[in-house]
Amino acid sequence: MCRSKEAWEHFIFVPLPQSRVKTSIVPRVQHRRVDESSTALQDAVMALGLAGAGAVGTMLAPSAAFMKLAMMVPPPPSLPPPAPPLSAATAIATPQQFSLLDTLLPNFNTDTFIWRVSMLQITEYVGSLLLGSAYGSPKLCSLYLLGASWGPAIAQGAVWRLMLPMMLHANALHIFFNLFFQMRIGFDMEKQFGRRKFCLLYMFCGFLGNLISVAVDPMKLAVGASTSGFGLLGVWAAEVLLTWDLLGESRSRIFLWFAFMCTSCIMMSTISPNVDFVGHFAGMLAGFLLAIILADMQEEHQPPWYNKAKLTAKNVTALIVILSLVRAITLGPDGPIPYCGTIFHPRRLPF
Repeated sequence: MCRSKEAWEHFIFVPLPQSRVKTSIVPRVQHRRVDESSTALQDAVMALGLAGAGAVGTMLAPSAAFMKLAMMVPPPPSLPPPAPPLSAATAIATPQQFSLLDTLLPNFNTDTFIWRVSMLQITEYVGSLLLGSAYGSPKLCSLYLLGASWGPAIAQGAVWRLMLPMMLHANALHIFFNLFFQMRIGFDMEKQFGRRKFCLLYMFCGFLGNLISVAVDPMKLAVGASTSGFGLLGVWAAEVLLTWDLLGESRSRIFLWFAFMCTSCIMMSTISPNVDFVGHFAGMLAGFLLAIILADMQEEHQPPWYNKAKLTAKNVTALIVILSLVRAITLGPDGPIPYCGTIFHPRRLPF
């Protein structure tokens, strides 16, 4: 998720009336999901992909973006259990079963939520370019008119700006890394947990990540699906925590993966002031809490603290949502509001 603050200094803002519209209620949806662990190389690749999404979307140097792209070496596909000896003709044909598409995007399927939301995000990106672009990227006014997060507008009742930013992106590299990451792990997740649960998880992590980000720093323009992407990582973390006693010899490998993932995400999320660090890790926190809340482990596999953890996660989530809504909407800043025109009659600005 990326943000822009300095560029708004050049806008001519419209003075607000004395009275303002106050909206204090945003529908709160609860979500769920818990994911599976993969190989160390495979998981490290995913962590780098998400971390790169936030950084390159903030106009970082192209060389840094392509360096991260080069590190995304696709991991070897997981092999099936050993099979009986095959004939020579069959053995020769076996390697052809592994395609590049399956390697890059496991369980690829166009009849999924993650595929459809990714196509919608591409459509939104093209629309933002058509509305107004500069140097191959959407203008700030284009992003604002299409629903980018902006604290003063949200405080006046534009609560849709807590959801729409996850459909918008700042430039081509930003959307590429976000879409690659979410599809890289999303097809597997959706297949395992079902379309409905995955959809709820994805959307709520994006919503709560944007809400907390606005509550902490309302005077920024923010776009990107990284809040939802980091939410998927938070779900992974919750699953590992809940199943730690069942992991056996895999504990050391998974611990190293999480250490590497967290280090990479922190480094890439803080490398530029235009990266929305708060939004990234708020999304991860949302995924972690919701995964615990909606976990349905069999009783014989539950850790001793299972029920207490679920209750604590519910209370913490409710408290975060209430406090963030009060801060972002009821106590949010009154202005300024950028004068960008309308979608059908956008104001023509050079940036």
